[in-house]
Amino acid sequence: MRKKKKIWISIVLAILIFNFTNCKTQNVDQKVPFKISEKTYFYWVGGKKGSSGTTIIIKGVQQTTNLYFPNIYFQNYKFDLSNELTDGGFILTANVSELVKEGLKMDADAAGEYGNKPPVTKKIPFDLEKNEAILVYTINGKNYYHKITGIKQLETVNYP
Repeated sequence: MRKKKKIWISIVLAILIFNFTNCKTQNVDQKVPFKISEKTYFYWVGGKKGSSGTTIIIKGVQQTTNLYFPNIYFQNYKFDLSNELTDGGFILTANVSELVKEGLKMDADAAGEYGNKPPVTKKIPFDLEKNEAILVYTINGKNYYHKITGIKQLETVNYP
């Protein structure tokens, strides 16, 4: 009986150790092959009722040629980045728009809004402050992560 108990405990411990060693957290690199010179974001409001969004712009200088920035995590969103190369540098732009869908029931009484579906937001895999982001970059096809802090908020832009 004692031998069976020791075997079961050993098996359970082995499974737990195996699970914890396979749970690889996202590595956020401190030393990166680029330097960020400007980091800003702004909210925008469109001319159509219910259209708005956020735009983030990152400018910097790269130290290698095989560098690509696929996306950025910012304010609980995963943004796809537009990469623009300049003389030895880069400009990354990301935009997410939010359109309020037609057919929402808006009422002063909460019971009058019955039937509206709640917004679905996916939780990103990082805990970030409002002015922080995680920049994903690839070198030779391998993903790396860099935390950006102190992103400056610009004034809201109103489009006609």
